[in-house]
Amino acid sequence: MKGQGLIKGLGITLKHFFQKEITEQYPDVMPELAPRFRGCLRFQFEKCIACGICVNNCPNDVLSFETEKSDKSKKKKLLSYSIDFQYCMFCNLCVEGCPTNCLYFDHDFELSSFEREDIKMIYLRPEGLDEAEDSQAEPEEQEDKEQKQIEAMLKALQKNPQKVLSRLLEGEEDINILSELIQSDQKTAGKIAELMIKDKEKALKVARGFINKEKKNRAQQEMDGGKGGDNDV
Repeated sequence: MKGQGLIKGLGITLKHFFQKEITEQYPDVMPELAPRFRGCLRFQFEKCIACGICVNNCPNDVLSFETEKSDKSKKKKLLSYSIDFQYCMFCNLCVEGCPTNCLYFDHDFELSSFEREDIKMIYLRPEGLDEAEDSQAEPEEQEDKEQKQIEAMLKALQKNPQKVLSRLLEGEEDINILSELIQSDQKTAGKIAELMIKDKEKALKVARGFINKEKKNRAQQEMDGGKGGDNDV
């Protein structure tokens, strides 16, 4: 039927024509915005790892940042982060790509300014952030160093167990017994290597425990073997 679209359009117009008028008293009263409304793009400096994903995702080159190599670690150190809103089309690609969620939109949409340069937002490195990162990195560096020491100790135990264990034990018999255990059981070797780095006194106690247990097992095997021989006779 011709004119059906026109009639449908007029019906919608009339429906809204007789509805109650809703006027928002902006700027005296801020409008009610949807929860996912994209107003101003915000940046959290502490969460950024300077991976560059946001910059690569941005189609209009809105985002940029400056970094330098940290003196105490191999990680990049973020110095500044810039958002040029005059080119932003609020596509949300930067927010979706950020692995640490340091970018987000809030409801602040009043971004106009008299000068073009004023619309550009620059975040500078906060004071005290270096100290916080260094204090957090120190335990991690210590753990890495300790792990490397444990791995080196384990290799030494596997290569020449008698020589390494002579620093821990005195009796030649005990050294030979523990050497055999270490060569036959990787788990025992790892335990002894870890304790020799972390706590030498505890390593000595654990080593003696392994040795005494092995001596009892051997004694029991000899007794069982002797009984078996008597029965055969």
